[in-house]
Amino acid sequence: MENAQKLVDAYKQLGLEKGVLSVSRKEIAAAANLEFDDFVAAFPSLEALQSAVWTQYLRNTLETLETSEEFIQYSVREKLLAYYYTFFELIGQEAEFVNLFGSKLGIWNYEPSFLKPFKEAFLAFISSLLSEGIESGEIEERMVLGTEYVGWHWPQMLFLLNKWVDDKGETKESSDQAIEKAVNLGFDIMGRNLFDSAFDFAKYMFTS
Repeated sequence: MENAQKLVDAYKQLGLEKGVLSVSRKEIAAAANLEFDDFVAAFPSLEALQSAVWTQYLRNTLETLETSEEFIQYSVREKLLAYYYTFFELIGQEAEFVNLFGSKLGIWNYEPSFLKPFKEAFLAFISSLLSEGIESGEIEERMVLGTEYVGWHWPQMLFLLNKWVDDKGETKESSDQAIEKAVNLGFDIMGRNLFDSAFDFAKYMFTS
């Protein structure tokens, strides 16, 4: 675990110095004062190291939220907003390095391979969040669409990540607006809405 963190830190530093993501594994190991075999023992490939970087961003975000007394009191909608704001604030501290991944993202790339472990952990978090929302009544449990709610959030995550990387504004105001609009739209769809009322009325008419 200690070696893995040393390699992550060395990779970030080398990436910044060179301005590229393609850094040799031997060079990373040397920068971390480790042997090449230590790199291979920690990460089977450079992409595995990149995946670890992003999984760490997610883990740090969730740990920050979990230690917040205010977060516990939030509605599910507010918790998702807090997740996005916290996540982007955190990666913003390493914006120059994170922006190097822009070439590996892209609006039409729905399955960036380096984000696979991140995706699994993110969707587990979303699943837990939406279960809480169904229990509290914030989210309507629909027979047909309910199981699709979790999956919908991955394209949203990628959209917002791409938006953040492309947003060259100093305050990232456009990205913040995108977060608010995307989350609110999602909860307006998942919550009880006009279609649910219409369905209930139609059911009443046919059964009364």
